[in-house]
Amino acid sequence: MTELTIAVTRTEKSKVLVAFTITMLAVSTVFMTQSIFLEISESFKIDITQARFSFGVVSLFYSASFFFIGPVADKYDLPKIAVTGLALLAMAVLFASLTPNFRLFIIAMALIGICAASIPAAMFPLIAMISAEKKAGFYVGLIVAAATLGVTFGRVLMGLLTSNIGWQFSFRIVSAVLFFLSAVSFFILIEKRNEKLRNHKKLFKLYVNLIRLMSNPKTLSLLLVGFGLYFGFLGMITFLTYRLVAPPFNFSSGEVGWISLAGISALIAPFSGNISQKIGSFKVIFPSLLVCLLSFQLMGWFQSITLTALGVLLLFFGVYACQPVIFLLIGQRVPRESIGSASSLYILFCLGGGSLSSIILGPVWRSYGWQGITAFCSISLLISLLIMSFNALKNTEIESEH
Repeated sequence: MTELTIAVTRTEKSKVLVAFTITMLAVSTVFMTQSIFLEISESFKIDITQARFSFGVVSLFYSASFFFIGPVADKYDLPKIAVTGLALLAMAVLFASLTPNFRLFIIAMALIGICAASIPAAMFPLIAMISAEKKAGFYVGLIVAAATLGVTFGRVLMGLLTSNIGWQFSFRIVSAVLFFLSAVSFFILIEKRNEKLRNHKKLFKLYVNLIRLMSNPKTLSLLLVGFGLYFGFLGMITFLTYRLVAPPFNFSSGEVGWISLAGISALIAPFSGNISQKIGSFKVIFPSLLVCLLSFQLMGWFQSITLTALGVLLLFFGVYACQPVIFLLIGQRVPRESIGSASSLYILFCLGGGSLSSIILGPVWRSYGWQGITAFCSISLLISLLIMSFNALKNTEIESEH
């Protein structure tokens, strides 16, 4: 191996490491409030059921932002988008920690969602472009894992910090870390001659292309699978906090944070992409969705900490075993120059489903409790399984024709 090859490999790995870290931290800011609903309600003197809007709003703005950021990621410098977004995210988190009332806090959470979206929207296409072909699946899986670990990291870290130093000071610590990482990212990711060639199409045409991708049945079906999966996934995870702080569990925010640590099983993501290339995409996706469905039942129908923790473990394992595989399928169905828009669309549908579930399932929680949440989320996952079955049948028909 030549010195030049070694240098290129080291540069690639350092960029992947930075991309992994900033993606995880950015996504974690979206999920910071999930384990501290009780503390937020006490701080702003509101009912605990209203506190869920702190997550519903941030995740809704986070997911909606991908619609607008996707074409921007296809046209402009990806590292600069990420670094700027990271610095603005740090300021938004700091603003949230200083808000005197719940209305301003909700505005701050909306800003956090918008800024946080710019990082994964830039990092997914960037890593896909700079990675060697043989390593692309693994590295893209790493960024998927980073986004997933961000969900766990945000819940666990904020739960533990809040139980010791309060949520406001915890937010300020996160803000300082984000400022530091924006400086690190500037020196590692941004180069004088960027490896991504600028797309010279007008931005309006890129938005038109985004609409075409979204209306294409081949991509739309996969987008809907992500929507249904995340509606169930984040619906269960969001209302799990209410479940755990109420009888018979009566958990503190720290204890809610600890049980969320089971989400570490998301580390399966980098490996599932490689496995799917050997045994086939659908042979990974179907068992993964069935594991998710099983996890819902373990969490939903048993009053056991052990089974609840096992359910969370299996849920994250199942979701993120199939996530990178669906990403790869979408990537195979769109032109390379549209990968930014395609990946952003998928994240939009996934988190759009998750954020809508946190809002729509509120009345279900009040009327039917945890069992109602379990039933609705299970139905959503079954719909994703059904759509995926049609995809598999269609794919089999195409292969048989050839």
